[in-house]
Amino acid sequence: MISISLECHFDAAHKLDLPYESPCNRTHGHRYVVRIVASAQQLEHGMVVDYNVLKSVVERFDHRDLNALAEFAEMPSTAENIALVLSRELQSAAGARVSIDEVTVHESPQTAARWTRPA
Repeated sequence: MISISLECHFDAAHKLDLPYESPCNRTHGHRYVVRIVASAQQLEHGMVVDYNVLKSVVERFDHRDLNALAEFAEMPSTAENIALVLSRELQSAAGARVSIDEVTVHESPQTAARWTRPA
């Protein structure tokens, strides 16, 4: 098994609809920093997966209003849900040979949500 990691970012706006007073209930933006860990038993073209495949998934969210995306129609656009959505889309893009093992989404330098593949 060999694994790789990629760190990239995207800028996006969103707002939450929390049942209590919070500045997150107003539209605001973040520079999200995303760290992806992927692995594979067998390399293809000498790679676990082309980094550009992973970057292209993340770039779809760049300069978007996350609340307007279909992925967040039924769930709030929290960092936790962004990590979950990215994990699914990254796995689909990478294919069955590759395992997306971890996706961490930082909303700020102090806060992050991490999705990990269930054992």
